[in-house]
Amino acid sequence: MEDNRLKDAFSNESDQELQFTKEDRHKVFEQIRKIDKEPHKRKQQLIFVKKLAPVTVSLLIVGLCLFLFMPSVLPGTLNNEPNSGNANGQIVEEADISTTLITVKSKEMDDRAYLNLLLTYSKDKKIMKVASLPNASYVPVADNDDGTIEYDKLLFAYNFGGAENVRTAVSKLLDLQIDYYTVIDLETFSTLIDSVNGIEYELPEDMRVRAITQVAFDFEKGQKRLNGEEVVALMMAATVKEGIGLDEEDLLNLMNAVMNKTKDEISPGQLKELFTQIEANVSLDSLLDNQIKMDSIKSVSLSDGMIADHIPLSSTTGKHFYRFEEDFLNSVTKELTTFN
Repeated sequence: MEDNRLKDAFSNESDQELQFTKEDRHKVFEQIRKIDKEPHKRKQQLIFVKKLAPVTVSLLIVGLCLFLFMPSVLPGTLNNEPNSGNANGQIVEEADISTTLITVKSKEMDDRAYLNLLLTYSKDKKIMKVASLPNASYVPVADNDDGTIEYDKLLFAYNFGGAENVRTAVSKLLDLQIDYYTVIDLETFSTLIDSVNGIEYELPEDMRVRAITQVAFDFEKGQKRLNGEEVVALMMAATVKEGIGLDEEDLLNLMNAVMNKTKDEISPGQLKELFTQIEANVSLDSLLDNQIKMDSIKSVSLSDGMIADHIPLSSTTGKHFYRFEEDFLNSVTKELTTFN
């Protein structure tokens, strides 16, 4: 069930605190009450998984695209410690799965984390799964001195402790260990896209999507040459399904468009220079020495489990965010880590 709840109320707002009239607030709370009266429908929802047409990614694919969109290349485990035991005391074999979180933030916009892609990779099955997390997801971002937990949008997680804190927030949300992380500034990503003269992509219809350094982008249907911020903005729109004809398949197609465009056009010198501007817990040499072969990419959607909510901050302002039921998040984690 596509979640278009409250889209009209928020589609033209920035990611700052929202302004509400009394009439707006009444409409918002009425819709939230209607949504919450139908919990049985949410529990029946299935995770949407879309498989991109099977592809083989060459072992020779190197360059920044590998780091941006396929960095889960080192031996990893979903267990907190090697050789951990199960409830019966038996040794559980390490899962041959690695997890990586890729975040695109903007220095210009106070280091807000606008795009968060979680990738899981099975070395045995040669399959990768991708989940794009809405930046308005309500997540734990800090531990307070009094023992309580501070919650805020994932958008602001970087401000509470940098790249490591973004990883921690997503890990707690999904109850999933994240092996590797990378944070790239929008400005650096835009430099990369500009260096290859933009990304060609065909849009299915006229659309208006929320931007980052400006209010919005207005696109006309058809083939377009996209800059870095436009690519990120379209990925964000595909993440939350804003009713403009973009979905998980577009997210994957945009990722592939970036990889295909950059893999042959980024020189080793450019790669090393750009890497110095990226926050990561893995070295460039390790990435280049541990490339992967992949037979397919699948997307795991969180959009069907998004529940629009709102916290009043004053009589005229409030904070909009998305929350998720625990059962839904558990099903997402299971899907991300199951490779049949």
